[in-house]
Amino acid sequence: MRSKWTKYTFMSGSEGLRPHIPKTRLFTQKALWKCMNQYGDVILKPVYGSRGAGVFRLSSVGHDEYLIHCEKIRTFVHGKKEVFDYLNGKIESRSYIVQRRVHLAKVNDHPFDIRVIVQRRGKSDSWKVTGKVAKVAGKGYVVTNITRSGGTVLPVKTAIQSSSIKLHSRRSLLSEIETVALLSARILSKRKLYSNQRIFGFDMGLDQEGRVWIIEANLKPMLSHFRKLKDRTMYRRILKHKGLAIR
Repeated sequence: MRSKWTKYTFMSGSEGLRPHIPKTRLFTQKALWKCMNQYGDVILKPVYGSRGAGVFRLSSVGHDEYLIHCEKIRTFVHGKKEVFDYLNGKIESRSYIVQRRVHLAKVNDHPFDIRVIVQRRGKSDSWKVTGKVAKVAGKGYVVTNITRSGGTVLPVKTAIQSSSIKLHSRRSLLSEIETVALLSARILSKRKLYSNQRIFGFDMGLDQEGRVWIIEANLKPMLSHFRKLKDRTMYRRILKHKGLAIR
């Protein structure tokens, strides 16, 4: 159930979702260089990882030179064989995916993504967006995970308004984010593997042109981001939808 590859396979099978999902492959030497030749900038993630651990960014800087960025550490490596050997040594026997890097919109030059909580009661077909919060990466980090990068949270409206995205209606962006999140929940919950799921936490991105992307689907999303907001209305709504006492 937790496999990023399984969730990607299900979601990318939807014609409506496919334009919003970065191209992803299982990590092999052939897959890595196919993606790099096409995009020049990719993200490598553990299939069963969480909280931004073990995530690498690989980008071409020209003349057969490559930049590998993990946490705050940047390493330059020359040559394709040397790059693969370096990454393979770090990854060891773990399963990884290679994903086209989405050039996320930024707030004060820091990339951000959006955690969208989608819930339903029981096995109802009626899914509802109960919370959205922007996660802004800490300085020098690839990942937006707040704990790992020392980043911050913002209301989504504030993040979009303060962001590098231009010439887009905030209202239309928020509407599209919710539409894509709801479709993602419906597509996944139709699969037997996720038929009992009552909550999803989607990490969604906006690129510099305002295009909406689904970066990842979480089955047990942490709610601590919502507790950090000054207005806890969304946090209380999420707990109420889960049938939990409000703390």
